[in-house]
Order: sequence, then C-alpha cells, then structure tokens
Amino acid sequence: MEKKNETINRPPVVVILGHIDHGKTTLLTAIRDFKVLEKESGGITQHVGAYQVIHDGRKITFIDTPGHESFSAIRARGSNLADIAVLVIDAVEGVKKQTKEAIEHIKKANISTIIALNKMDKPGADPEMVKQQLFKENIIVESYGGTVPSVEISALTGKGITELLDMILLVAEMEELKSEMDMGEGVIIESYMDSQKGPTSTVLIEKGIIKKGDYIGTESSVGKVKNLSDFLGSVIEKAEPSDPVIIVGFENVPMVGERMYVYQSIDEAKTKLKQKSDRTKIEDDYNEDKKHLNLIIKADALGSIEAIRELLNVLPQEKVGIRIIKAEVGDVSETDVKLAKGGNAAIISFRTKTDKIAEITAEKENIKIHNFDIIYELSQKVRELMERKLVKEKERTELGKVDVLAIFRTEKNRQIVGGNVTEGEVTKGVMLEIWRNGEKVGSGKIVELQSGKKEVDVVKKGKESGILYQGSEKIKEGDELVIYKEEYIKEQL
Repeated sequence: MEKKNETINRPPVVVILGHIDHGKTTLLTAIRDFKVLEKESGGITQHVGAYQVIHDGRKITFIDTPGHESFSAIRARGSNLADIAVLVIDAVEGVKKQTKEAIEHIKKANISTIIALNKMDKPGADPEMVKQQLFKENIIVESYGGTVPSVEISALTGKGITELLDMILLVAEMEELKSEMDMGEGVIIESYMDSQKGPTSTVLIEKGIIKKGDYIGTESSVGKVKNLSDFLGSVIEKAEPSDPVIIVGFENVPMVGERMYVYQSIDEAKTKLKQKSDRTKIEDDYNEDKKHLNLIIKADALGSIEAIRELLNVLPQEKVGIRIIKAEVGDVSETDVKLAKGGNAAIISFRTKTDKIAEITAEKENIKIHNFDIIYELSQKVRELMERKLVKEKERTELGKVDVLAIFRTEKNRQIVGGNVTEGEVTKGVMLEIWRNGEKVGSGKIVELQSGKKEVDVVKKGKESGILYQGSEKIKEGDELVIYKEEYIKEQL
C-alpha cells in the first residue's frame, strides 16, 4: 500500500500591493510594530523582502513588493507566491495607474483579495468613491454585493490594523491552506553576495522542512545549508511551509524567482542542476546589421538586476540593441574592467563599489565606470550611450546659385571671385560646388563674402557678390557655383 505524504495546515502568505504613495510600507511597519525597512533612494523599496508576524497565536507571512511601476516584474513575482493580496488604496486619492497594474497582477495570479482603504484619518477620505472606482475595474466589494472584503484603516494611526489581520486569518481559514511535508521546496525571493558570508538568499518555504545541513539546489546553483536564520537574522534549526528564511550555503548566487529543492546528496543536486546557456542576456532580435550597446552590469542584489533588465527592455531597440554580456551581484572588479575593454562594453554599477585595482585598471585603459543609486538615472545614461551608437546623417540644403563673372585673385588654395547671384542667396561660411559645362569639377568653402565692397553675411538673388573661396580646384570665369550647407542630423532611437 502506497504511503500518503503527511499534510499540515500552513500560515497564509500575503502580498501587499498598491500605489507607491498610498501607504504600503507604512502599513507593513504598523503591522510589524517595529522598523525593518529602511528608506532607499527615491523612497522606493528596491528589493522584495518577506516578514512574519503572529496574530491571535497564528502566523502570517507578508511579502513586500516594490510599489513603483518600473519594478512590475518583481511585483508580479510577489503576487504569484502569495495566497492573499492586500490591495492598499489611499481613500483620498482613489485608484491610480499602479493600482490598476496591481489589480491585473492579482487577477493573473488568481488569488484572494482584501481591499485596505488607507488614510481614513484624513478629512478628505471617501471610501465609497474608491469602491465605485473598483467596481469599474471589476473588483466588487462585499458592501456592493460582491465577494471582496474591504477594511477601513489608517496605517499612520493604527486604526483598523487589528481588523485587517482578523480578515486575513478569516480568508486564510476559508482557503484551507495546507502543505505536504515531504522533501522541502521553496522559491528564491532575494539573492545577493555577502562580503563575509558569501552567497546569501532569502527563500520562502512552500512545502516540507528545510534544516541546517540539507543539500539544496536551484536551476543555477547548488550547495549545503551552512546557516539558517529567520527574516530578522536570528539563527533557527529548521523552517516550515510559509516561513521566510535566509540561507547561506549556495556555491554561487542563485537567480531570483528560481525554485529551490532539498536533495539527498550534493551529487543528486548537481545531477538535477540545469545549466542555462545564457543567464544574463536580454532577449533581442540579434543580427549583425543592427548596432548593439554591450553592457556589464554590477548591482547590490539580483532583485536590482531584474529591475534593471525590466527597465532596459522597454527602451527602444529597433536601431540599437542592448546586449548584456555580464550581469552579477558584487563590486566592480579588475576582471570586469578587462572584459569591458575586450568586449567594447560599458560598465554600469548600481549601488556597488569599485575595488582599488579595478579603479587603477579602468583609468589606465580609459574605461568609464558609470555609478548609480537611482534606477531612472541609470536608464537615462544607457539611452544616452545607445544614441552615441547611432550614425549621424548629413542633410544637404541648397541655398542658391552664382554665375562667375570675374577672377580677382588666385593663391595656392584660395581665390577671390566675383559673380551674380542667380538663385536663392549666398551665405558666409557655407559650402559651394563648382560646375563647368554641366559637370561638377570641385567643391570648397566660402570663407568671406562681400557686397558693394563691404563684408556681409548674406547676398540675395539679383545682387553681385565677391566671394573668398577656399578649395583645391580653381574656379574659372563662366563657371556656375552651387551654394549649399550640410548639417548633421541627430537620429533618434
């Protein structure tokens, strides 16, 4: 008789979604009742994190996802990991663009939703207005006859937080969340290189148990759990389903979003390891005819690399493609600089440092390292680097014609000639072509211009003009001069 795997009830995994300024981070801080998140550049939480609280003796795991639209890929990943989505909406401002994006992620993930109507402490709060806006997005709250619960809260004052947690546990109870207790599995939520500990990953355990000493593997890395801690960094012996844990022990930094499995041995883990042919390259319609900008990206965490890739993918690449030849976590090294030299690549550093040897090598090899703390400045610089790849096109504009009547002076590469402007105008500083018997015989530049023995900038049609011409071909009486200008037109991406 086949033995059935043991199943247990597990805590709900909740994702907090919403517009960047609608109080998502403040709500998480209020729920935890202690500060974990720190202010990042631009006030945006750059990395997906997971946190756990206990309410009425029961655990609730929260996944925090960035609220800015440039990190939609990370936000989508967070949604797919969760059982319940709490959609935070400012009761004064109502539904915004990012709110609608979050709704789309929730629908795609097909998970239960709770509406948190935030900032109810403000005089202009209008929960009914928000409910009507949600109705238009096909999110119908219970008070409007739908199935989606809503809770009025103030993350700032703490009003309604208890009711929100009660609602989360109620929805979780209705979902009857369970997990099998066989070999452990989880998902890499965040991953980075710790200068002291080595490859470090935040993992959400989805099933089974993870213990110190377990052999683990993902699609890109294997290892053994050397250190296991909870989200606060406290060492623990084991982790169960829905627990967010920090694992030290991978041989190299695994990719964010990969599934992690527990194996019987390191050999089994390596056997299951699926090598990727190219982990870092942005997919593009590569062809030899199209110009490409080669990039080396170094960042503080894999979540940042994913956010950068997502943002670069939206840059127009019809004329200049982006080819990432290396993207990894860590400081800029001498190896990166040498690779940039050999691969004709730009180095993009996001919230990382450059070691001293790399700095010296970069200066010697004339390699520029572009450092950024704000992702939009990074995107702007990459666009600028792409535009430098574009060939500037010359645009010719004909200005006028001159019939040569006399040659006044001839030197080695210069002549002073006189003529009648028959079409358009003659302008100082522009170019001319020499036409003789219907054939072009040479060209040069108009250095100076005279009319009525006075130096001028322009001579119009019907006037006689003295021209100081510079060029190798000599002008003769009876020649026709075609006056024109050339300008370089900056092509757009």
